[in-house]
Amino acid sequence: MSTFPRRLRDLIATAAQARRGRGGDHQPTPRGPRPPAPGRRGCVIVGVLGVVTSIVLVMGASYWLGRAVSRIESRYWPTPTRTPDIAALGPGVVVGSPSIDVATIQRVLAQYHSPATADAQAIYDDGVQHNIDPAYCLAFFIHESAAGTQGVARTTYSIGNIRAKPGEPSYDGYRLYSSWREGIADWYRLIDDLYVHQWNLTTVDAIVPVYAPSTDNNDEATYIYTIKWLVAGWRGL
Repeated sequence: MSTFPRRLRDLIATAAQARRGRGGDHQPTPRGPRPPAPGRRGCVIVGVLGVVTSIVLVMGASYWLGRAVSRIESRYWPTPTRTPDIAALGPGVVVGSPSIDVATIQRVLAQYHSPATADAQAIYDDGVQHNIDPAYCLAFFIHESAAGTQGVARTTYSIGNIRAKPGEPSYDGYRLYSSWREGIADWYRLIDDLYVHQWNLTTVDAIVPVYAPSTDNNDEATYIYTIKWLVAGWRGL
């Protein structure tokens, strides 16, 4: 177990003790030169401890943020070589020509041992048909189910874990498809028809809060970061 919380508690306790002063009964001030104010040294100690505590907190936050990014990198990029520049993507415009080719899609799916590896061409072709960059389709697929290797997607063939409407084939509340190709086609149709053309949501920043809202136990910021991290990496940014 990390000793960081214990050290932080000790610092806080020491600071609190310093604020209380030295304690003891009040003694009358002797005549002659006035001694230094008894609380001045305590104030200095408190100030130093405050600075030290701030430094510790900043270093701790940086450490845990770094670990969080490392966990994302290790999960979503089987062979990481560097940290992509997600700022270059801006809000993450999903509409447009493909930024990755079929070979890249197939290679990434194979790295995840995805059961949809044979459908890499469909991910590319459907993206071209709907004018949506297939890199984003692939990124959603990886974030939602590690490319079809985790969760209900292994049964539903849904690349985006789309919720089922009343009357639609479903499994555990999610749309159920007969093949990965059918699931791929429906994801593109959903994003193109509903998000882009009806709701005018064309970026990752705008789509994710609706697609995977925090009210459905999703971490929107992490979701957006992951999608951009993957796409930027594939683009070599």
